[in-house]
Amino acid sequence: MRKTILTILFCGVIIFGITGCGNKTEFDIGNKSDIQISEQDVSLTIKEDTLKNTGATLVLKNFSDKTLKYDEVYEIEIEQDNEWYKINVEIDFNDPLWEVEQNESNELELKWEHGYGKLATGTYRIIKEVYFENDSEEKFYVSAEFTIQ
Repeated sequence: MRKTILTILFCGVIIFGITGCGNKTEFDIGNKSDIQISEQDVSLTIKEDTLKNTGATLVLKNFSDKTLKYDEVYEIEIEQDNEWYKINVEIDFNDPLWEVEQNESNELELKWEHGYGKLATGTYRIIKEVYFENDSEEKFYVSAEFTIQ
């Protein structure tokens, strides 16, 4: 595996980042997931013909009469023996916040190769935490399941 170390000087702050390339055929699988997926008026799906082992485009749809908010953060879990398990990785995300107006949708392009690597054959799910405007204390999770063959 090739590793690259990147150093950036930005406004007097030094930021270090490490990226890697290659196939992850084995993950550091953590605990069984305790995340409960919501049945609220929101769906998360993978846009047709965009799924690769290095990323995908998600479609986040808001079927409610409220504005939905979300950030860049996501997790990928792996299914084993009909149970979901966390994959232990450390990924840094930016802080922007986006909105999906009522009865609209947004597309989110994910490139997970530098965090999770190229996903091996298996069943996975992407999890995003979202909330409705004015209900920031009432965060909930949506997910999109997919299979890499």
